[in-house]
Amino acid sequence: MPDSMPESVDQDDWLVHYLELPRYRAIFVLSIGLFLCVFLLVFQPFGVSNYDPQFEVDLAFVGYTLGVGAAVTAALAASEFVLRPLLLPEATRSSMIAWIAWDYVLAGSVAYVYYNHLGDWHDLSLGSYLGFLRDVGLVISFPIGGFLLHIRHAALASRFVHLTTPARAAPSQERLQFTSDNGKDVLTVTAGDLLYLESQDNYLEVVYLENDARKSRLIRSSLKRIEAMAQPGLVRCHRSFMVNLFQVRACHGNQHGLKLSLAGLDQTLPVSRAYTQAVLDSLGSR
Repeated sequence: MPDSMPESVDQDDWLVHYLELPRYRAIFVLSIGLFLCVFLLVFQPFGVSNYDPQFEVDLAFVGYTLGVGAAVTAALAASEFVLRPLLLPEATRSSMIAWIAWDYVLAGSVAYVYYNHLGDWHDLSLGSYLGFLRDVGLVISFPIGGFLLHIRHAALASRFVHLTTPARAAPSQERLQFTSDNGKDVLTVTAGDLLYLESQDNYLEVVYLENDARKSRLIRSSLKRIEAMAQPGLVRCHRSFMVNLFQVRACHGNQHGLKLSLAGLDQTLPVSRAYTQAVLDSLGSR
C-alpha cells in the first residue's frame, strides 16, 4: 500500500485513534471555540444583549465574543494537550467519552466565569452556573457532533482505502477445476480468467473471461461444496457469491454496504456483513 494512504483504523477504536492525533485534537478545540464565538455574535443568546431591542453589535461586543471564544479555546487546549496526556496516558473508548463530557463542563464553566468577570460577578449562584452548563453545552454540541461524524467517516474511509489499488495479477497457468455433483460435468478455468461464482438454485454459475469477453457456464453443484474444496483465490463474499480475489480491482462503500468491482465487468458484487471482515483480510493479504 502506498505511504500516502491513511492507515487502516480499527472500527472499534476510531474515537481513541483520532482524538490521540494532535491534528485532530487541534481541530476539536478550535471548532468548539470558533463555533461558540460565531454563535454568540450572530444569535446573541443567553441575554448577552441584555434583551435590549435597540441593541446593536459594536466593536466592544465583538471583542467580548472573541474573548469568550478565546478563553474556551485556551481552556480546552490545556485540557486536551496538557491534562489528558498526563491523566489518560493510555486512553480507552469509555475514558475518552468521559473526557469529552469533562470538556463540556469545562467549556460551560469558563464561559460562566468570563460572563461574571465582565459583569462584576453579579450572577454568582448555583442555578445560574448550572444554566450556563446546560446552555453552553447545547451550543457546543453542534461542533462536537459534527467533529465526531467527521472522524467516524474518516475511520470508515481509511478502513477500505487500500482496496482501491490494483490487485496483483493471478498466475495465468494456475488452473481451477469445477466438477458437478455427479462427476459428469467438469469445467477447468485458469485463475487469471475466473471472475466469480453465483448460486443458481441447485446449480452454480461459473463466470469467467474468454478472449476478454464475459462467459458463463452452469454446473450442478453448490457454493458450500466449492468452498470446502478451498480453491486458490476464491473467497465467499455473499450467500450467493464467491469471488476471485485476483480479479478485484476496487472496493466501494463501507461495512454496511460493501461492493467489489472486478476486472472486465461493469457490474459489482455485493459483500454481506457476515463476510466483510474475511473479504477485507483476504484482500489485504493480497
